[in-house]
Amino acid sequence: MDMDTAVRHEGFQGVLSFELPAPWSAEKVRPEVELFGSMPPIEGDFTPNVVVTANPFAGTLRDFSRRAVSGIVASLKEGRIVDVDEWAYRTEPPNGEGHIPVDERGLPLVRHAGRMVEYTHRAPVGRTVSGVDYLVLIDGWAVQISTTTALQTRQLFEEEFVAIARSVTALRSAAEAGVSVGEDGCVVQPAGDGIDQVASRARGEESEDYSFYQAAGSWIGEGTWMSGAAIARMGELEDSVLGRLSTGRGDPVLDELRDLGVLEGGRLSEIGDVMATALNNAPTRLRLTGRFLDTETTFQAFAIGDLALVAAEQGYGPRVLNQPWNADDPTLFNVQLIPLSELSSSASRWAGAGPAWNIHVAPFLLEPGQLEARFAGEAPLPAGANEVMEQVWNQPWFVWQIEAEGEAGAIEPITYVNTGIRGNYRVGLMEDPQSGTDKPALWTTDSSYVLRQLEDVIQAAAFGREVQWT
Repeated sequence: MDMDTAVRHEGFQGVLSFELPAPWSAEKVRPEVELFGSMPPIEGDFTPNVVVTANPFAGTLRDFSRRAVSGIVASLKEGRIVDVDEWAYRTEPPNGEGHIPVDERGLPLVRHAGRMVEYTHRAPVGRTVSGVDYLVLIDGWAVQISTTTALQTRQLFEEEFVAIARSVTALRSAAEAGVSVGEDGCVVQPAGDGIDQVASRARGEESEDYSFYQAAGSWIGEGTWMSGAAIARMGELEDSVLGRLSTGRGDPVLDELRDLGVLEGGRLSEIGDVMATALNNAPTRLRLTGRFLDTETTFQAFAIGDLALVAAEQGYGPRVLNQPWNADDPTLFNVQLIPLSELSSSASRWAGAGPAWNIHVAPFLLEPGQLEARFAGEAPLPAGANEVMEQVWNQPWFVWQIEAEGEAGAIEPITYVNTGIRGNYRVGLMEDPQSGTDKPALWTTDSSYVLRQLEDVIQAAAFGREVQWT
């Protein structure tokens, strides 16, 4: 996107302005929306858009972030928080040599700190879509920059969204606008303590605890409950007609298929035929394999056309958090036919990828056998462990792996461990610079990255290209 040719637009109330590049266009929609911009609509696609609001606010960025997160969940249909993280609304300008100053982690030095809230929700058109809100306090205003697009196009528009968000400028302060924060509910006090103490010490600043939203967002949705035997038999029955003697009651698997409406009059029903076709002929397949303690569980998806058949056993929520599954038979699969565009969101929910301050552990290189011992159950804490590693090591671990294949071949497996309040850590091997040998390692991985990686893997398998989010 060429922001050099972007056009600056003034907001509805003359409080803020932002820049939009071609072919984006601005529109004044209603007084509570200060700025609105969108791409030209394309039939059949969700139109990317940016909505900016500004409210007088005398609280802290943490208070504003809590308010925004709770508002997203309360006001949007199926609003599910994926991640909350820092966001650099501004960075320090380049120095005399043209280099932007960086912090101790090599990231651009933040000039005005903000927050980024990533989430999904079901849009009025019926599709689950991707939202990222950029939050910043400017001149007495709490500015919320909401960017929305289809899940599969978030990666395409990411740079444009960030550039538009960073172009937002205050034309006048809240005081100059003649508004003040009184008893009108603009200042929100956090409920309880709400502080993540370990993250606060590690980050050097008070950090909110969003773990509630991680647990609340691991539900994968309504589905049909089926046994593994019924799923297998359904695949076998594609294009088949049962003989006269096989159409009565007595075979428990066939009885289950009949009761579910999958089998009618000796052959698969219309929905049963769609499901069997996906099972047998899907060119794109995604499989997540999870392990908690000594129990293995799977999430399998068979994508054909713009649909995906999902057959899932209990994921992170039911396995680790004891969330409800099927009360009558917990071994049953949750089977759903969903749009392919929603598969990455469903898979990330199954894995429990939700908001967490995902902080570096020390040591992140482990001795051979340490990780395997911890996967199997309890294991001694690594020598020299910092407070973050100690917390990570003592959390329940849900180890899960991404596998996918398409017509062009299989995608290299990717392994994670979900550590609850600290989020997901990528598991792999890395050369130890001291010994020169490969050792197991744990890399911090934000839940927003996990969601994008899942979408990337699905698209790579479907379109026969290389993965980009490695």
